[in-house]
Amino acid sequence: MPTYTFKRPTDGAMTKRKLTFDEYDQVCSGRLKVLDDDGVELEIVFNPGAATFVLKDGPSGGWMSKSFRENKYRKARRQEMTRREKDHVFKTRLIPNLGGQEADRWEDVRDEVRSKMGTSAASTYDSFVAKEKAS
Repeated sequence: MPTYTFKRPTDGAMTKRKLTFDEYDQVCSGRLKVLDDDGVELEIVFNPGAATFVLKDGPSGGWMSKSFRENKYRKARRQEMTRREKDHVFKTRLIPNLGGQEADRWEDVRDEVRSKMGTSAASTYDSFVAKEKAS
């Protein structure tokens, strides 16, 4: 049962009482009156800082253990899917071309661009040439 804070209107003293959810709804709607020991009606006070519950591990595990298990599963699954992708997915290769005309190597395209447009334009092909030489 949740604990709610009540205030005595005569002197402003605060007290806490446990109510069921049904009783709380009745108090809010005015169908049920909560009285103190002296018979004075108490007013319910909104107190959001009084949340008093604890998440515990149960027979199937708690929130933390389920989260750790899920993260561990996702990490292993990501590694497995990366391996499968490497093994089964066709990798397309960028074909060297200049103006729609295919070339044998990126280095040939770079040299052609250098002769027509200059070294600054040819430098855009350096990464392609480097990848081609590495493989």
